[in-house]
Amino acid sequence: MEEEILKAQKERASIIKSYSSKPLKESNITLLAKTRNLQYVTIKEIKEETPDTKSFILAPDASKGTYELAPFKAGQYISIKMFVNDIYVTRAYSLSSNPLNPKFYRITIKRVKNGLVSNIMLDEMEENSGLTISLPAGNFGYEPLRDEKNIIAIAGGSGITPFMSLAYEIENSRPQTKLTVFYSVKTLEDIIFKEEIAHFNKKSKRVKFIITLTREEQEGYLNGHINKKMLEPYIAEFNTFLMCGPKALYQTMNEILSEFNIPKKSVHYENYFAEYKPNTNNEYELKVILKNDFVITKCSSTEPLLIALEKAGIKAPSLCRVGTCGFCKSVLLEGKIKMVGSSMPTSLAENDYIHPCVAYPESDIVLRLDI
Repeated sequence: MEEEILKAQKERASIIKSYSSKPLKESNITLLAKTRNLQYVTIKEIKEETPDTKSFILAPDASKGTYELAPFKAGQYISIKMFVNDIYVTRAYSLSSNPLNPKFYRITIKRVKNGLVSNIMLDEMEENSGLTISLPAGNFGYEPLRDEKNIIAIAGGSGITPFMSLAYEIENSRPQTKLTVFYSVKTLEDIIFKEEIAHFNKKSKRVKFIITLTREEQEGYLNGHINKKMLEPYIAEFNTFLMCGPKALYQTMNEILSEFNIPKKSVHYENYFAEYKPNTNNEYELKVILKNDFVITKCSSTEPLLIALEKAGIKAPSLCRVGTCGFCKSVLLEGKIKMVGSSMPTSLAENDYIHPCVAYPESDIVLRLDI
C-alpha cells in the first residue's frame, strides 16, 4: 500500500510540474457527457406570471436537429446553456409543464437580483428566440415504490414550479394518489400559476392547492407562514412530504414535522441552492489541466471554482450547480477547498474528486478536468 501511495504522489507531482497534455483515458465524466446530449429549442410563448416572473414555452427546433423533446418526469429540471459576455454559463430550471405532454417544455423563471441568466431571460428573450438546453435531469418528485399515497407538498415562492408539473401527473395518471400543495407567497400578486391553481381547486378531486399570504390578508386565502394548525387537517396515517423553496422554509417545516413524528425518510427536498459565506475575500491562482491543454487563471474564495472556470472560457461540465448531479466532477490535484452541500460519495472523495460547482478555494488550486 505504501508503495502505491508513493507511486501516486510521484505521478501527481509529474502531472502538476509538466502540465501534461497526454490523452487521458475516458472517465465517467466523458461517458456521461456522451449521454447528456443537448437539445435545441425555440421559445414559442412567453407569459408574465407575476411582476418579476415569466413562463417560457419551449418547442423543439427541427432546423437544428431536435425533432422532439426528451420525456421527463414531474420534478425534473433542464439546464439552459448560453454565452454571456463571452462566458459560457449554465443555469438549471425546474420543468413546470405536464409531463404527459412531451410536445413542449415549460420553465418558469423568477428574477434574481444581479442574476446573470434570469435577467437576460426576462429582459432580452423574445418569442421565436433559440435556446440550447440539456436533457431533463434530477431525482426530485414522487416515486410510487418509495412514497405514500398521501402527498403533502410545501412550496415557497418559485418553489411551486415542480409541483405544478406533479399536479398534472397526479390528476391524469395516479388515480390512487392524493396531492395537497401548501404554497406560501408574500402577496396576492406574487402567486405564480394563479389561473391554473384555481382550475385545479375547482375541478380536481385529488389535487388541492392551499395558498397562504405572509404580508397581506385577502378573502379566500390563508394568512401567515405555513404552520402546524394549517397542516394538521391534511395529515394521514401515512404521508410523504416534498419541499421546494428557500432554506428558511425547510428549517421551519422540519421543526413542525418533528411535532407530527413524521420520519425523515418520508421527507424529500429539492436542493437548488448552496449557501456559503466565507470569512475572507482572497484571490488565488487556479491551474486547470485539461486533456490536451492547460489554463492558468485566478479564483476567489467568495465564488465556487466553477465560476472561475467559466470566466476563464472553459466549457466545464455542469448541470445542477448544487453538487448533486455529479456532472462537473473533477480531480483536485493540489490545494485546499471548502465543499458545501455536496453529495459526493465517500469512495470518490477519498480519491480527491470534487464538485467545482460547490467548491470554494482556500489556497492556490490545481484541478484536472477530463475535457
